[in-house]
Amino acid sequence: MMDIRRLVLRIPGQWEDAWLYRGNLIVWDRHGAIYYVPVDKLRASAIHASDRHHGVLADHLVLRSERKSSLEFQDVLAIPSIRREFFSPLKAEPEVVISITPTVLRLASIEPIPGNITDTVVYGNRIFATSDAGVYETQFDSRYDEPSPVLQVIDAPATAVVAGNGQFAASLGDLGLISREVGFGDGDQWIRSAKNASVETLAPYSRNVTRSSVHLLNYGVDPIPDFIRATTRIDRRENGFQESIVTKFHQPSSLLQSLRGVMSEELTVDEMTAGDRFEVLGNANYRLLVRFGSKVQVLNLRAFQNQPLRVNQDRRIDVGKMMTRPIRHAMSTQALRSGFLVEHTGGVHILNDSGVIELTKELVVQARTFPNSRRYVDTVVLVREECLDLVGFVDLAQ
Repeated sequence: MMDIRRLVLRIPGQWEDAWLYRGNLIVWDRHGAIYYVPVDKLRASAIHASDRHHGVLADHLVLRSERKSSLEFQDVLAIPSIRREFFSPLKAEPEVVISITPTVLRLASIEPIPGNITDTVVYGNRIFATSDAGVYETQFDSRYDEPSPVLQVIDAPATAVVAGNGQFAASLGDLGLISREVGFGDGDQWIRSAKNASVETLAPYSRNVTRSSVHLLNYGVDPIPDFIRATTRIDRRENGFQESIVTKFHQPSSLLQSLRGVMSEELTVDEMTAGDRFEVLGNANYRLLVRFGSKVQVLNLRAFQNQPLRVNQDRRIDVGKMMTRPIRHAMSTQALRSGFLVEHTGGVHILNDSGVIELTKELVVQARTFPNSRRYVDTVVLVREECLDLVGFVDLAQ
């Protein structure tokens, strides 16, 4: 049985969204202004607000410095007596909150994002944001913090944006799903490359878009999203970094045929296409969260190069036994190293092989995870009505 304890770094204020990117926390207020604070300063603020022991725990659970920890440290922490002492400040309560003053945040030299923000993503020193006024792009680099303009990519309301592998994509409702290459470069180079890049329409309608590895899932009118396969190449840069770069997105194809092979014993084709008994609630990378009738199940989506799409059941995660309240509608599903996060009308929960972790019973303004980061792979950001929480967790029963 799990014994989950949460450590929260809380920044009071009315915020709209937040991202942990490299060594910084980037935050949007509800007027579209962008703030940031280096992670090292957050760590120092946590120590100042509590003590060094809590600061080290925040560093380990929230800010995730264990990426740089030695194997020797991991071996030492595996000793039961040392592990008990290390996590001892968390034993008294299920959740320990360390409040950090909002004055640690610095206003970035970037123009506010126009309109009411609906989604954001940070990738390759670029910030992409969607709002009811359009799709926007700007540059962020805390090393210099030089003034950066906000470029309007699309002049139309947008609901969602994703970015990675050299491309970004955005949902524009009736105007469709669009994508464009991300031009890398510093200074004014990014502006020139962004203005010269052509925008491609991938689908005629899109209410939401998510990533599954390098591929896309487009959520449209139907209860089942379309799968958009990507062709990639390996890009090696001068600094030694290499990345799979998307060179082409193929035509959208329905997941219906793939899902029928898994769900045929439970539902008829008509029930799957109608949506009253069957719906794909969302996906977290390669995992699909599907509802059929009153049941919710996790399926795995596999799309290897030059191989047909495969869907099979994830037998390790039993949602029915984990959730005390059924998931009827998911606002977002996001990947974590230890499982995946579900933001729904009953709160925010993490589902993994061991069980369910409840982060909150309340609706939140925004929930974020960072599965593509090497550092914050199990950190969750919850933007609440009156504060911003950075949440780390540990199972003391392990």
